Amino acid sequence: MKIEFIGGARTVTGSQHLLFVNGKKILLECGLFQGRRKDTYEKNKNFSYNPAEVDAMILSHAHIDHSGNIPNLTSNGFKGNIYATAATVELCQIMLRDSAYLQGRDVEWVNKRREKKNQAPIEPLYTMDDVEKAMSQFVGMQYNRTFELFPGIKVTFRDAGHILGSASILLEIEEDNGKKIRLGFTGDIGRPEMPVIRTPDILRDLDALIMESTYGNRLHSPSEDVEEELAKVIRDCCDTGGRIIIPAFAVGRTQLIVYMLHKLFDQDRIPQIPIYVDSPMAVNATGVFRNHPECMDREAHRVFLKEGDDPFGFERLSYVRSVDGSKALNAVTETSIIISASGMCEGGRILHHLKNNIGNPNN
Repeated sequence: MKIEFIGGARTVTGSQHLLFVNGKKILLECGLFQGRRKDTYEKNKNFSYNPAEVDAMILSHAHIDHSGNIPNLTSNGFKGNIYATAATVELCQIMLRDSAYLQGRDVEWVNKRREKKNQAPIEPLYTMDDVEKAMSQFVGMQYNRTFELFPGIKVTFRDAGHILGSASILLEIEEDNGKKIRLGFTGDIGRPEMPVIRTPDILRDLDALIMESTYGNRLHSPSEDVEEELAKVIRDCCDTGGRIIIPAFAVGRTQLIVYMLHKLFDQDRIPQIPIYVDSPMAVNATGVFRNHPECMDREAHRVFLKEGDDPFGFERLSYVRSVDGSKALNAVTETSIIISASGMCEGGRILHHLKNNIGNPNN
């Protein structure tokens, strides 16, 4: 067995790890390198290996730095199956389509500038048609159901507790020479005892481990402290008559925040103010969360699902899809909470909410 680390090594984004086992090439992840366009376009466009020679791909979760270059992989000749959990497959349908849309819009803007300089136009990494082709190669799997990928190579998905459908991957390998290897790949690992998503199911008794370490040097506060910190910010802002603007990733973080706010409302720890989730992708992703209660933790089942309640829907919460609806929030004068993407404030509707609210010290 050999392993080639292509991305996600010495960088946070662009996760790609190529395994050579028993004459097969197996790709773990196919993420986008993210950052400035001039630094990442060529890295994403060109592969250091021939995609047509890859036999199968395994995906840990739907985040774009792990999944975002899959349509480019398939359009460049990869014809094998892409194995992921069922929830990850559903989320990829949303996220990869959004990625194709954003790339098309970005390239259109770039090419207008290039035309003025008499430069040749560039192509997007992939189109919506490429996404649809890639999605046809996905195979949805269940947690803890071992399957044979190829003779001598068995795969099991374990819950990684990172986002809905996220998985750590156990590969049980018997090489052609008879040597047995238990290889683990963590994907991104979640924190224990966090709301909504189950605590990570840790891989054990391994001979080798490929491990994500983005937050490897950070100590996080317990989730109870995070809830109280959020509640205090909201109460303080209500006292001053301001608004609370929360930039949040559309997949995972938005649902976590909505879930926390639902609990805080039910426990009368925050005032009954309106909440707006202003992100079309977050609205779509929340629908996927509702489709997969089997991925949620015991607390979600005990507090909400057992009683037939929707963890991501309550009286004071509104989901905003349309552009006009988003703009209309600027006219809302009462104390309220707006949750919007992108989480890093690099684009999306959060920008106009920041522009309209950041100058008021009460917010």
